[in-house]
Amino acid sequence: MGNNKQIKLGNESTVYFSEEIVEEILSRLPVHSLFRFKAVSKSWNTLISSPSFAESHLNNYGNSNNFVLLAFDQTTRKWKLSFTTFGTSSSSELTTVVVGGGGGGRADEKFIELPTMLEKTTRIKDKIIGPFNGLICFYGIAGMAGMGGIALCDPNLRTTETLPICPITEKELRFSTYVTRSMGFGLDSVTKEIKLVQTLSYLFWYKDTHIEKGIRVDIYSPTNKTWRHVLDHDDAATSDTFIWDAIGSYEDGSFSHWIDNNQSVVLSFDMQKEVFVRTPIPIEYDHFKHEVKIFAKGSTSLVLFAYPRQRVTGENYLFDRWELNGLKHWSRLTRVGPFLGVTKPVGALWRSRVIVVRGETKLVFYDYSTQHVMRIYDMEGNDYHLNCRDLVKVLEYKGSLL
Repeated sequence: MGNNKQIKLGNESTVYFSEEIVEEILSRLPVHSLFRFKAVSKSWNTLISSPSFAESHLNNYGNSNNFVLLAFDQTTRKWKLSFTTFGTSSSSELTTVVVGGGGGGRADEKFIELPTMLEKTTRIKDKIIGPFNGLICFYGIAGMAGMGGIALCDPNLRTTETLPICPITEKELRFSTYVTRSMGFGLDSVTKEIKLVQTLSYLFWYKDTHIEKGIRVDIYSPTNKTWRHVLDHDDAATSDTFIWDAIGSYEDGSFSHWIDNNQSVVLSFDMQKEVFVRTPIPIEYDHFKHEVKIFAKGSTSLVLFAYPRQRVTGENYLFDRWELNGLKHWSRLTRVGPFLGVTKPVGALWRSRVIVVRGETKLVFYDYSTQHVMRIYDMEGNDYHLNCRDLVKVLEYKGSLL
C-alpha cells in the first residue's frame, strides 16, 4: 500500500487518500485540468508526466464520451473552436450552448477564434480534421500563398501554430483543370512519428473530353517541422479516384481514411508503408439521393451510415449501417431508427452511440441500441439560433498526455 496523501477541506477537516486512489482520481480528469494540477506539487508533476500515468489516463478518461465543438459566430462572422469539452453522461438533459461573446453572460463555454479562411462559410467545417494526439488541423487560411495556410491547434494548451508552406509550385497547380486538398493524421507504428498527410487530388480535362485523375501526397512532421513529398510509386491512388471528404484516423493512427467524390471507394493511407489501400463501398448508393457518412471505430474498423438526402417533414427515417473490418470485409448491420426530425449523423461514434442533428438547432446524443436520447444540446448565438446542419461540427476529443 502506498503512502497516504493529506487533503485539507475547509479550516478543520482533513481527509487522507492513498497514492493509488489519488492516481485513480486524477486519471479520470480531462487533460487541461491535469496540466494545471502539475503545479500542485513536485510529486503530482512527476506522476502526471510519467508514461505509465499517460497509459492509465488513456484507459480511464479516454473511454469517456467527450467532444469539442466547431461553430460559426454570426455576430463576428468567424469560426470558433471550443477549448471546453462537452460531456454526454447525464440523461436527456437539455443544455443550451451559446457561441459568441457579449451575450449577457449566458455562455459558460469558451471558444478559440480561428483565422479568416478562404472557403465560404458552410464549407469551412470540412476543412477541419482531427483530433489526433490532442491536435486539431485546419487548413485553407486566407492571406497565405497557393491554396491557403495550414495550422495545428491544441485546445488543451489553447495554442495555434501556423505551418510552413508545403513546397508545391504554382506551375504544378496550373496544369490541372481542378484540384482539391484534404488532410489526415496518423502515427508510424515503427518510428512512433506523428504524421500529417496532405492529399492533392488533380483532375485533368482534355479537349477530347478525356479525363484523368491523380493524387499527390505530402507528409508534414510536427517534430521536425518539415514537409516531404511521397513519390508516386503506388497505383492504388490513381485511375478513377478523386478524394473528396476526410473520414478520420484509426484510434492508433495506423491508417487515415477518405471517401471519393462518388461515394464509391474508401481510400486508406498506411502510415507505416506510406501507400494507399482502396476498399469499394459495399453497395452502390446514388449520391444524388443518398448521403454516406463514415466514422472510424477503434483501431480496426469503419462504420458507414447511409441516409436520404431529401427528407419530408414529419416522416420517420431508418439509417443503413455497415461495418468494415481490417479494410477487408464489409458486414451489414441492423438498420437504426426510426428517426423523427433527425437530419443526419454529424458527430463521433462511441460503441452504439452517435451524435445526430434534430431539426436545425439541436445536437442529440443518441444510443441507437436502446433508441434512447442520452443528452440534447441546443445551439444558439447571442440573439439567434445556430443552424447545426451547416454551421456546427462535432469533434470527439480526449486530449493527450503522450
